[in-house]
Amino acid sequence: MLVAIPGTLCSARVFDRLAAELPDTTELDAVDWMSGSGPWRIDDVAARTAERIERHGGPVLVAGHSTGGCIALALAAARPELVSGLLLANTGAHMRGHGDVDSILDTIATAWGPRLHAAVLDRSFAEPVPPEFRETLLAYAAGVPQAAALEVLRSQRDRDLTPELPRITCPATVLHGVHDRARSAADAEALAAGLPDCEVRFVQTGHTPVWEDAPAAAAAVRELLARGGR
Repeated sequence: MLVAIPGTLCSARVFDRLAAELPDTTELDAVDWMSGSGPWRIDDVAARTAERIERHGGPVLVAGHSTGGCIALALAAARPELVSGLLLANTGAHMRGHGDVDSILDTIATAWGPRLHAAVLDRSFAEPVPPEFRETLLAYAAGVPQAAALEVLRSQRDRDLTPELPRITCPATVLHGVHDRARSAADAEALAAGLPDCEVRFVQTGHTPVWEDAPAAAAAVRELLARGGR
């Protein structure tokens, strides 16, 4: 079982391609954590995801994309018995160097709506996504409560998981798209350096390698299984 957590304003459909690459290997459960009830702070979402994993009978592999990666890290630090391995895509233990987070928060607070949703979506991919899929992603974002986006990003901005990384001893892989406009390769390397059993894999994608290069993401999942993630 692979429990997959998407980023802020991002539909769980970004994991569809990865699921298609793993039909005989691992069942994928993609978590829609933004459109339901709050609270939406990082640790609150991690706690609800832990309850979901308990219903699966855990432990499981956990994939986290962007903000979802921060949630996955918080989950693994708080409930290590539920996480057998981590796939972390274009994320980090903190948001230092993520220079536009305060600007994004200001825009969410003052200019919430389709234009913002489209801007966040379009910068999440190195190349334009197919129009039909883009409309699916935009429709999802339109249904997300403004309060959810504000609460989770504020909590992510204020949360530094660096001191907790040494306690996350399960196998981990940082999958990083080098054309990301939000997170740098240095962010990926710093995250991997803080985790005791972590490898880094760079791919030629933007911020969402789990969709942009699903074969590479699937290969990383299989490697995690081989390294001991059940």
